[in-house]
Amino acid sequence: MAVNQLIDLDGLVGPALESLNLTGNGIQRVNGLQSGCFANLVTLELRGNHLETIDGINLPNLRRLYMAQNVIKDLKGLEKLERLTTLHLRDNQLDTLDGLSPNMKCLQYLNVRGNAILDENALKCLGLVSKTLRALVLSENPLVETTDYRLSVLILLPQLERLDKDLVSLEERTEARERLKELKEEEISEPQEMQ
Repeated sequence: MAVNQLIDLDGLVGPALESLNLTGNGIQRVNGLQSGCFANLVTLELRGNHLETIDGINLPNLRRLYMAQNVIKDLKGLEKLERLTTLHLRDNQLDTLDGLSPNMKCLQYLNVRGNAILDENALKCLGLVSKTLRALVLSENPLVETTDYRLSVLILLPQLERLDKDLVSLEERTEARERLKELKEEEISEPQEMQ
């Protein structure tokens, strides 16, 4: 159903579908994507639409969600997607990753390339998916131009294997581990200094 002129999903039902491609339409809202109508859906492609939010997708069996090239500003609604392994949000309008949820116990790949993420504070929610995330793409965000974001990300996600398509080096991993140790020592010494 890619590259049509769909503007909504009203009446769309496919209980046996495992993959649904709605790329390149004019869809603005995703209400109607419920487990009762798409119980077996594993892959959903919504690239190149006019979506502002993920909220409205209630597909507990969904594994792969591709929503690049929309106008998404927040990640509200992700907590319902507990089995998601791949989340592709390239070229949207995200300035934070608030909305990532500890319920997302399977997330392995997150692409937020080409968004509006400005600083390290916007990345704090990555800690909620830190046990499973293996690959993260952050390139083409303002954050990448201004800081040593790789070190900051590896402190939050020490198990990460790839960052911006590049393998995490042993040197980077060691540096992040040492910096994390320093930060923990600073935390411990601060309360003692205040006494």
